[in-house]
Amino acid sequence: MQAVAALIHIRAVVLYIMDISEQCGHSLEAQLALYRNTKPSFSNRPIIIILNKTDIVRPDELTDEKKKVLEELRAEGEPILEMSTLTEDGVMAVKVEACERLLTFRVEQKMKSSKMATVANRLHVAMPKKRDDKERPPCIPASVLRKQHMAVDKPIRKLEKEIEQEMGDDYMLDLRKTWLLANEEEKYDIIPEIWNGKNIADFIDPEIMQKLEELEKEEEAREDAHYYSMSESEEDEETKEMRKTARIIREKRKIITMESREKRRVEKPRMPRPTKRSRSQAQLETEMEDLGVEIPTEASSHYMRAKSRSSSRPPLKRKRDDSEAPASRSRSRPPRDRSGLRDNKMIAKVKKMAKKAQKPFNHQAKKGEGDRVILNMKPKHLFSGKRKAGKTDRR
Repeated sequence: MQAVAALIHIRAVVLYIMDISEQCGHSLEAQLALYRNTKPSFSNRPIIIILNKTDIVRPDELTDEKKKVLEELRAEGEPILEMSTLTEDGVMAVKVEACERLLTFRVEQKMKSSKMATVANRLHVAMPKKRDDKERPPCIPASVLRKQHMAVDKPIRKLEKEIEQEMGDDYMLDLRKTWLLANEEEKYDIIPEIWNGKNIADFIDPEIMQKLEELEKEEEAREDAHYYSMSESEEDEETKEMRKTARIIREKRKIITMESREKRRVEKPRMPRPTKRSRSQAQLETEMEDLGVEIPTEASSHYMRAKSRSSSRPPLKRKRDDSEAPASRSRSRPPRDRSGLRDNKMIAKVKKMAKKAQKPFNHQAKKGEGDRVILNMKPKHLFSGKRKAGKTDRR
């Protein structure tokens, strides 16, 4: 009864299901009496009477007394439908009918409301009237008609999903059957992914021969225009001399490396290096002069051994040495930032590079390891206001 009372307050379709086989323990007369007792509660609801269990007894197979009961029920004007939940015969028809009646009922309720009256007065459906007897057929472009004809002539292709449903567990996805190759027999050839350490996919290009021909033509055009010889001719004498010197130095370095390797290959006892090294400044200057590289006099002091400096305090009195004339300017030590640099142009370039390399270190230069910053451990915006007793110290 609680469910019946709930239906009174719900805008829904009332389905009254009757068991015509009488296996529920109630006769048709008792079921009809129950329907008539509860019908006043659903006075404003659409009602559908359903005869269930038609798979056991059909309405035509009932006795005359039972048929009279159904006739009395039909006389009341309510729709009567048949169904069987066991065989699902007529279940969908009952659903469709119930949905249609519910939709119609709700539309009628909205049309009866006062708000709908104000909106309905403003609704107007314009119906076109015939202006003259001139025929104006619809204009369809030729391209659209052609496309429609092509769609009609196009054969219906079976989808891969349909093939999968037909074959069931025996289905295997074949992606190669749609490949468009010049030779159809090559579709199922086994192609390795890696060949000689190279990825095959990187070399697959349908237009690779055409691109190769274009590159060869472009290369021939550049050679005919002396494109590669122009860059060499545009260099000045100083650059050419520098390139030549660098080439000689590289060749000499290769020779020295090869000689050193050959010496190491000889299997003989190795003696410790003597105190004095065999290389000297004079030997280096001689080798550089043979290569055509002149070492300036200012740079000779770069190879001199620096005097040992002691952090201890020198004696207050020392033995007087023989006085010597001060060293000439040519023998003085050059600045460290200019040692090994050729000219002013190279010095400026090195300074520029050093300045650029110093930028990351200058970032936040004032902040060091000892500069600690103790931030505000209790920001006011998190602690303002009253808090109740407890351990909470944040909002």
